[in-house]
Amino acid sequence: MTFNPKHWFRWYLRLPKLYSIGGAVAFVAVVAIGGNAILRHPASSADQASETSHVSVASVASLASAAGPLPVTGKVTSLSEATILAQTSGELVTLTHSIGDHVAAGALIGAFENSSQQAAVLQAQGAYDAAAATLARVSGSSSENTSQAALTALASGSSSLDDAIHTRADALFSNARTDNPHLILTVPDSTLVASLERERVSVEPMLADVHALANTTSPDAVPAASQKALADTQAILAFLDDLIKAVNETPPSQDASASTLSGYQTSLATARSEVVAVLSGITTAKSAYDANDVAAAQASVKQAQGALDAAKAALDKTLVRSPISGTIVSLPVTQGDFVSAFSQVAIVSNPGALYVDVQVTPSDAKSLSTGNAATIDDGIHGVITFVAPALDPATNKIEVKVGIKGDASTLTDGEVVSVALDRNEKSTTDAKSSGKDIVIPIIAAKITPSGPIVFTVTASSTLSSVPITLGSILGDRIQVRSGLSLDTEIVTDARGLAEGQTVIVDQN
Repeated sequence: MTFNPKHWFRWYLRLPKLYSIGGAVAFVAVVAIGGNAILRHPASSADQASETSHVSVASVASLASAAGPLPVTGKVTSLSEATILAQTSGELVTLTHSIGDHVAAGALIGAFENSSQQAAVLQAQGAYDAAAATLARVSGSSSENTSQAALTALASGSSSLDDAIHTRADALFSNARTDNPHLILTVPDSTLVASLERERVSVEPMLADVHALANTTSPDAVPAASQKALADTQAILAFLDDLIKAVNETPPSQDASASTLSGYQTSLATARSEVVAVLSGITTAKSAYDANDVAAAQASVKQAQGALDAAKAALDKTLVRSPISGTIVSLPVTQGDFVSAFSQVAIVSNPGALYVDVQVTPSDAKSLSTGNAATIDDGIHGVITFVAPALDPATNKIEVKVGIKGDASTLTDGEVVSVALDRNEKSTTDAKSSGKDIVIPIIAAKITPSGPIVFTVTASSTLSSVPITLGSILGDRIQVRSGLSLDTEIVTDARGLAEGQTVIVDQN
């Protein structure tokens, strides 16, 4: 029966006065009961809708490709004077400023001769691309594809070996490509000299062999061709090791100064790196052909990525940048000078100079480079001027210094600020080809007693959980090792949500 207060009140008025007190008590009780019934009445559908959570969804591919800046915190530090030291040795081929010039934080002051470092970056990039292509082909590919990958590695290796020997090693020989090469250095060990001249004679046909093997067209010939190329490359590497030993044993003289010998050492080190990369590329391609081994190909991609990062770091060391904004008060070098590592290149002075000291994880540091832009407290422009090459033993992290390019009047020495560091642009080809190392925002993942999950939205607008395996944390993002495909649409913020919950999907 529906409760109607007016009906019950009229009934009460018709009661005899004798029962007025008892009726009043009864009326109050009935009103209380009726009120409770009203309060317990189920909420309308409109009320329920207002309490339903709103969520946003996006494809894993779009989340994986949206790297964005790296959000961190840093400490503002004062540096009135910065002494800039050379991080490598070599000829200073560019000097863009002079004493008295004002330079901004991160500005380029000079550059060393770095053609070998640029070549090493190009070589490492090629090795990485080859490894990524090998991985794409090995993953569910046929024997024909892995054969082509091995031939590609041989072709790339032939070019690199030619550069290592004919361009770099032969600079230390006269009549290098004949049957009577002569080492131009005065090496005390005559036995080593004789051995090197014999080895140089045998290296030439090896280079021709590798070039011929790279032009092999029959897939059936790939195993034998790869094995022969590996043996030749190992012999060439041994020859370079002996040549490096000879240069190291050569004393400076009028015919070969210390700077000349240092140049030979640098060039031969680059040549050796090229040959090692060739050896690695051929080995990886042959292993992929022999076993169609996806795991080995994935490891090769990581190895190639590491070599590429190292090559870029070596190139970056040839660029001299100012860590702070200020005036150049000392410039003891001139263009064309040969400068030794850790020698003073310049001093920049600014009594009011500030920079931000930041600590990042090793995995985050791999995505950062000097010269990358930074934003401090959402408004002040900065630039990365230094990325430490090793862990700080006190923090177990990598130190990054951010120079301030904009107005620093709002910053105070010692205060903690938020910093957004621009990351290097990085292709997601490997993730798209293998579905591995997908990166999503941390807030899209939820940790439950049964393990980490993400949510998808069903056709009935309810949440469904998808178990995932997590990897490394990258700032505000996290790697997903398994459980997701790039076309899966997931909820972008899983905080406060639960399995089976009804939601409303916001249209972006």
